[in-house]
Amino acid sequence: MQIDINKVVYDLIKDNDKLKEDLIGLGFTSLNNPLMVKTLAKKVSLKRGAKMMGISDYKEKLEALGYELCDSSQNPEAIERKELIKSYLKRLGEGEDLEKVKADFKKNFEGVSSAEIMAAEEDLLESGMDKEEVRRLCDVHSSLFHGATDTENKKSTYEEGSFLDYFSKENDQIKKILEKAMKAVENGEDVSEDMNKVFGHYKKKGDLIYPILKAKYNTPGPSDVMWAVDIEIANNIKKAIKLGKKDLLLESIKRAEEMTYKEENILYPLVFEKMSDEDLRLLYKDLGDYDHDLVAYESLEKPKTSDFEDGYINFAKGKMRVDQLEAMLDTLEIEITYIDENDISSYYNDHKGKKVFKRPESSLGREVYYCHPPQVEPIVRNLIREFKEGKKDDFKLVKNIKGVDYAISYYAVRDKKGVYKGVVETVQDLSFYKSYLANKK
Repeated sequence: MQIDINKVVYDLIKDNDKLKEDLIGLGFTSLNNPLMVKTLAKKVSLKRGAKMMGISDYKEKLEALGYELCDSSQNPEAIERKELIKSYLKRLGEGEDLEKVKADFKKNFEGVSSAEIMAAEEDLLESGMDKEEVRRLCDVHSSLFHGATDTENKKSTYEEGSFLDYFSKENDQIKKILEKAMKAVENGEDVSEDMNKVFGHYKKKGDLIYPILKAKYNTPGPSDVMWAVDIEIANNIKKAIKLGKKDLLLESIKRAEEMTYKEENILYPLVFEKMSDEDLRLLYKDLGDYDHDLVAYESLEKPKTSDFEDGYINFAKGKMRVDQLEAMLDTLEIEITYIDENDISSYYNDHKGKKVFKRPESSLGREVYYCHPPQVEPIVRNLIREFKEGKKDDFKLVKNIKGVDYAISYYAVRDKKGVYKGVVETVQDLSFYKSYLANKK
């Protein structure tokens, strides 16, 4: 029997119980769960699923069981399409006129998918093209595909009240805000309040969408390119408003308009194609921690938790039940984040005050590096490396955020023998202490 490893798992097993059992035997244990079969298996190819689960020898084992394998992503037509897309992107990178490249593109393509666009950009990055160059050309790249994506002429509609429905509606509101802002800037009006809504939208994308695509679904393109462009746009808008640079402000708003196109026609279809329903539900739940000025949000009913009545933890000095410990940590007016010795985000407390840094539940269980934008990731890696090597035990700073000073501290966690166990980050509002000291003086 021939198996196309580029086909989604659901299509391969829906009429083939033997293949399903063989895959479970090779380590695809999630296929035992009917919910996973109906959700993730409908979106993930066998090839991608094996990579996600770390099953590197699945091809050899399937062939040993008598299956003949093929990969449709490697067929001449698919390869030729990707190489053509890359060639157009390269031509743009070399400074060739957009309209000329676009005319050649239209001769060969009636439609292009979000996955094909991202695969081509990721190939360019892997081949050595500088990330900054790809980011610089991000807007030009999306201009090439205007009118050609397979979702553009039939606007995607997502399930009402779902994560992608929320983002799609918010993106529609952002378009209106940017259109209004362009006219306001021309008339010399202040657009700071409206731009803050755009920044809030970018914050949600940066916390919720980009990291999980890169860490869990092996799709780094949006994180490596679009995330950095979002930050650049936001920084340039803030700079332009502060310095009164009208031209820079208009240019940045135009770039933000181009980003709404990429979200609608590339990013959201990619998320829909790649992510499991379970992850999308968890991301929707995480949206509850954010402001909802543009789109109404209805929180999901929280599942009941165990009462841990007999679950004591014995410490060196005393003991506590798990429910007591969690309640105590959530009572502290401090944001606490714990990263384990393997650099995995393992715990966030849920203190009652307003959170300075949103900590999505969907980021738990992932490497901490993917929770930071590309510009910050090297700094985080270096600090953790120094903690592990014993060069530093802590790092502290005070940062003013929206007029409030916060103490942000990072500590290397070591046991009594000095063995590294991870990092704890704390964030604390200093307003009370500043007021106390000022009154004392």
